[in-house]
Amino acid sequence: MKEKYRSLLFKAFALIFIFFTSATTIFNKAMALTIEKESSSIIKKVSKDYTKKFCNSIAFGLSKDSAMNFSIKENKKVFEKRKEFKNINKEILAEEIAISVIENCGYPINLIGEKGIQEFKSFYLLKDNEF
Repeated sequence: MKEKYRSLLFKAFALIFIFFTSATTIFNKAMALTIEKESSSIIKKVSKDYTKKFCNSIAFGLSKDSAMNFSIKENKKVFEKRKEFKNINKEILAEEIAISVIENCGYPINLIGEKGIQEFKSFYLLKDNEF
C-alpha cells in the first residue's frame, strides 16, 4: 500500500514538473517574440524618421557629415524617452537606416547599391558612437 502511494506521488510530481517546464518554455518563447516584434517596430520608426531628416538635410544643401550629425541628434531627442530605444540593437538599426537612406537619397551623396549601404552603415555607426 505504501509503495502504491509512493508511486502515485512520484507520478503526480513528474506530471507537475513536466507541466511547469512546458509552460515556462512556451512563456519564454512568447516573450522573446513580443520583444523582437517591439524591437522591430521601434527600429522601423527610428529608421524612417532618421531617413526623412537626413534626406531633407541633404536636399537643403548640408554636407553628408552635417546632415548625419543633425539627424542623429534630432532622433536621439525624439526617441530618448522611450525605453525600447535604449535597448535597441545598433547594428540592426544602422543596417535599416543605411538601406533606407541609400534607397531614398543615395544618389545625391554618391552612394548606391550594397557597397553604398555598407559604407553608410559604417559611417553612421562611427558618428553614432561620438554622441
